[in-house]
Amino acid sequence: MSKKRISETQCDSVSSNEVVDTEITSDIKEEGMDSSIRTMGEISCPSLSGQSMLVFQLGVKNESDLFVRLVSNTGGGLFSNDWISCELLEKFVVGKTELTSGSFKAFFPNKSVNTGGFVMAVLKYLGLIQVSELNSRWHEHVAGVNFEQVIGSMEQVEESKKMDGIKGMRKSKGD
Repeated sequence: MSKKRISETQCDSVSSNEVVDTEITSDIKEEGMDSSIRTMGEISCPSLSGQSMLVFQLGVKNESDLFVRLVSNTGGGLFSNDWISCELLEKFVVGKTELTSGSFKAFFPNKSVNTGGFVMAVLKYLGLIQVSELNSRWHEHVAGVNFEQVIGSMEQVEESKKMDGIKGMRKSKGD
């Protein structure tokens, strides 16, 4: 069986409920373990089942290219810890209404099948996808939401936490 190749521009045309045994691009493989991606932080979120907690990292390359990767799972299931471009993930999910964990196989060829479901949990936590109203086993893109908005909101929350910490600081008697 030969593998199909999907280019970045073809992400839109791949059916979200089609089980795809493909590689997105050779660039994805190279970026998977790219040491030039700088980690911005780690975030915890529940798995889709709610039975375990996942930890994922957001990273940046070239000061503007955003990436995400899974780093741990309290449930013990295996997964790929390769970096994946948020731009490609976003292009893939925008407008989709029948996303399943199998929809993400193209991003992680020959990797654990758990990875797709865990990536969906991250995207759901970030607010990019939600459970479909038509079928609770499907997820759909949240209209109008993109990674730029999600990251902007996260940065505002972090800035707010820092400001609250400053407001809550008291001067000591010696100051």
